[in-house]
Amino acid sequence: MGENERTSWDDAKREENIRKHLFDFVAVQEAFDGRFVLVRRDERQDYGELRYNMLVRFRGVVVNVTFTPRGDKHHLISVRPASRKERRAYHAQAHAQEGQ
Repeated sequence: MGENERTSWDDAKREENIRKHLFDFVAVQEAFDGRFVLVRRDERQDYGELRYNMLVRFRGVVVNVTFTPRGDKHHLISVRPASRKERRAYHAQAHAQEGQ
């Protein structure tokens, strides 16, 4: 299992995510630096632990980061480009936030 200051991950899952989505978990810790995010609890099924989907701008691209809290870290499950629907939701909320 790998980890850095803010995140942890399963090494096999990291390699799979790089192959499938081209995002490396090692770099994703910067997405947890306090920037604007849109987070929703993932309740599609019982995962045996709380799971969240976070939309965040990461290196110029809006991505969906799936994670679960483990201790003081965010345990990464998946990082992929956000879908069109997810990008619309992210931009709408970010724009509303700017207007406040």
